[in-house]
Amino acid sequence: MNPKISIVVPIYNVERHLDQCVGSIRDQTYSHLEIILVDDGSPDGCPEMCDDYAKQDSRIKVIHQINSGLSEARNSGLSVATGEYILFVDADDYIDLNACERLIDIMNNQKPDIVAGNVRRIEGSKVFEMSHALDTQAKTIAGADFLKNELKTKTMHRVVCPNLFKREFLLAHQLKFKVGILHEDAQFTPRAFLRANEVMGTNLTFYNYLIREGSITKKADLTVNGIDLIQTCYELAGIYKTLEDKELIRLLNDDLVTLYLYGFQIGRLYRKEYNPLISKGFLIKRALSLRNRGKVILFVISIRLYFFINAFLKALRR
Repeated sequence: MNPKISIVVPIYNVERHLDQCVGSIRDQTYSHLEIILVDDGSPDGCPEMCDDYAKQDSRIKVIHQINSGLSEARNSGLSVATGEYILFVDADDYIDLNACERLIDIMNNQKPDIVAGNVRRIEGSKVFEMSHALDTQAKTIAGADFLKNELKTKTMHRVVCPNLFKREFLLAHQLKFKVGILHEDAQFTPRAFLRANEVMGTNLTFYNYLIREGSITKKADLTVNGIDLIQTCYELAGIYKTLEDKELIRLLNDDLVTLYLYGFQIGRLYRKEYNPLISKGFLIKRALSLRNRGKVILFVISIRLYFFINAFLKALRR
């Protein structure tokens, strides 16, 4: 088995980091690659850098487009990809040099819809591993069953990049990234896993997610982030209620409570102008775990009290 992997890299204002990212892809020990660099109207030197990369390596395709956001850039890359499998890599991150080779070896001639890898989250000198609990290496299970197990163990990470997707699977189910929102991974990942007939878990940590000053998670004002996350929760809730597996629905809904409260907290949405967005009833109906039930009780009593207690506890942990 020697499938071509298309690696899609959305690029915007990452001139300082692009060499590391593209180098980690171009120098893979597995060479049967298609590298798609999507210049999303970057205002720095990235467009010229992308063109130079393409002159040096015939496997590299470059798309130049007006700035449309991460989701549209990923969708653009997917639309021209020809590989059997798709890997998404953000331009300020990088992957291990043997990542693709190890993913292909793990698949062992099988052709799952999704191969789930793991992430190193790197912030300065601190490294945290974000790993799935379920390792189904050398076998596959239904995406819904994979989700159920990972939700039970609290190890279902919403990030897209450490997952290898079969291109035909994405196209058949019209799985694209929603345009115009932040935290698009939170909206895309559960939809993809619910659609997948075959998911292969792995113990492979290959994706290096770098937290840098100026990144989305470091912005001072995360109001829009919080609003988008809560809107995503409402949207996903509508999808989940159509499922037949009651246990899975309960687990997914409890996960929505976690995501909802996270969005509320980072967006500082306790202020009166955001009251129309907030639904205490949404949380009351869906909280399953004791931890989330406790949080929701406090939230129902007072959203302002909930916010400031959590902000205080976060400050203590620093």
